Amino acid sequence: MVNVLIREFAPEQTVADQNALDQFQKQWSTYQKLVDADALSHRIAGDLLHDALCAIPATFAFADIACGDASQMREILPSTKCRHYQGIDLSAPALELAMKNLAGAPFEVELDHEDFVEALSKRPEPADVAWCSLAIHHLLTEEKRYLLEAVCRCTARFCMIYEPTLEAGETHDEYLERFRSVNRPAWSFLTSDEWVQIDYHVTTCDLPETASTWLTLGHEAGFANVAQLFLDPTGFYGLYRYDV
Repeated sequence: MVNVLIREFAPEQTVADQNALDQFQKQWSTYQKLVDADALSHRIAGDLLHDALCAIPATFAFADIACGDASQMREILPSTKCRHYQGIDLSAPALELAMKNLAGAPFEVELDHEDFVEALSKRPEPADVAWCSLAIHHLLTEEKRYLLEAVCRCTARFCMIYEPTLEAGETHDEYLERFRSVNRPAWSFLTSDEWVQIDYHVTTCDLPETASTWLTLGHEAGFANVAQLFLDPTGFYGLYRYDV
């Protein structure tokens, strides 16, 4: 069994630990229901990542930005040639779950409670592959570019991101209207309180970009080749690959 190391770099939380834990568990439970129902098309995104990793002929180091509980990586990485996994997240409770999910993994595991850019910059050598799912869209456009620049500097092969995507010419308000009209009936398995959580999160935190902008950001960050690999059936989530 490979030991899992959690490295603590983030400042202490300003809220009580129990309150933070209760809030995390409530939100994470709702998110997990969406994942379990494959409402966000995680499975095909994961399959495409798995295929890309299996095409790497040598062993590789993998950086998982905003790794959450790493449950998807528990399924994807063991059948690849991954030798080292770095999970980075600002949520300490999520990293505790990741530690349990990756216990016994056939590769070295390090979990960093730290800012994404700082954690990547501290690596003694570049990761071969970087991955981020449903996290970068919380940043402003300039902040997205800054993060992708850091990823480009610290990645030797390629980066893949899976993020909410605007339709061409769509405003944020139009995106919110489309999100509600499509997903409220489709996600009928959520309780009223859970839908309120999701709606509040999307309204206050989601800053999606068009596919064209996601690709442009990759070019501006310094990646040599960029491509959209997949758009989920609802048209809300796109998978993008940036090659160094």
